[in-house]
Amino acid sequence: MSITTADPTVDRDAILALLHAEGYRITQPRIAIIDAILATPAGFTADGMYDRLKGVAGIGRATVFRTCDTLVQLGYLRRLHGEESCHQFIRATPGHYHYLICTHCGRVLEFNGCTVNTLAAELEARTHFQIAGHQLEIFGLCPECQPR
Repeated sequence: MSITTADPTVDRDAILALLHAEGYRITQPRIAIIDAILATPAGFTADGMYDRLKGVAGIGRATVFRTCDTLVQLGYLRRLHGEESCHQFIRATPGHYHYLICTHCGRVLEFNGCTVNTLAAELEARTHFQIAGHQLEIFGLCPECQPR
């Protein structure tokens, strides 16, 4: 299992090329949103991103939300659910990861090496529920926020 800070280096041109290949129009508002996301090192909400960009011509709230949802579908953003707050997005690279989230500072570490698949297979056998996927978010305190 490997653990890394959830701050991947994502290639803007690769995102734009994939959007184009998937049939999405490459508009100036969409490019501005992607650039703002890539310049954001921490988690963010779609509302927060809209507040940051609402002075830019052509960027509406719906455009920000749709762009974030599209980037989630393509694997370049992850939607994380807070313990008590609305969800936030973090930059990502396509693939299957799980997350450790600090409840004090919001730091996010991603890890791979999934052992949930065994549990999912057991649940399928017991419940006859067809499992299509899963997410795992573990909340706690990072080393810097733990009381000394």
